[in-house]
Amino acid sequence: MSMKMASRVLLCLLALGVAACSGAESQKSGGGGGAGEGGSDGSAGQGGMPSSSASSGSGGNGGGTTTSGGGSDPYDAARQACVDTINAHRATMGLPPFARWKEAEPCVDQQATWDQENNKPHGSWGMGLHPTCNGSGQNECLGHGADNVSGCLDGMWAERDQTGCSGCDACNGGYNPDCPNCDFYGQSTGDVCGHYVNMSAKYFSKVACGFSAAGGWIAVNFQ
Repeated sequence: MSMKMASRVLLCLLALGVAACSGAESQKSGGGGGAGEGGSDGSAGQGGMPSSSASSGSGGNGGGTTTSGGGSDPYDAARQACVDTINAHRATMGLPPFARWKEAEPCVDQQATWDQENNKPHGSWGMGLHPTCNGSGQNECLGHGADNVSGCLDGMWAERDQTGCSGCDACNGGYNPDCPNCDFYGQSTGDVCGHYVNMSAKYFSKVACGFSAAGGWIAVNFQ
């Protein structure tokens, strides 16, 4: 595996910062995992213990979601920062902004919480434990915490600068796991592209950012 960006990226193993997997792959493997240590970004693929991760494809339905009790949302500002950071990156390519998928946020919180408590990136998403908010893709930040959500997303977007991701933009009109020169999982070149693919996709229109009740992990679901 290559060591690129600010931290090491290992996919489908044991890792540090970001992981990518498609909906179809998650169904087969149960999620994404990958990691490194001591860094702020990374990548995780299936079966690992990463600090962030991503999924894209047909992970579940994008319908309703579990709702939480009343009261103010302590993560509201962080959720908005999450959406704003993604949209700021998309704007650099002339891509339309994602809408904030607010109704899915409590459910995505549950996914992030389960994943952290069980050390399984994409675990809840891949196993359909809280399927109503799955959407069709997921990125996950492992250990960054709400205050560092923008930094995690910046690292994911930076995947586009890797040699193995040079062809991803040509396929952003529709999910294609066989896109030339776009190594979604990093299994061919070591350059994981999946997080960037999800963030730059033209086939998604909204995004929900969920935060683990245990602190640290963040799930970002796309629909």
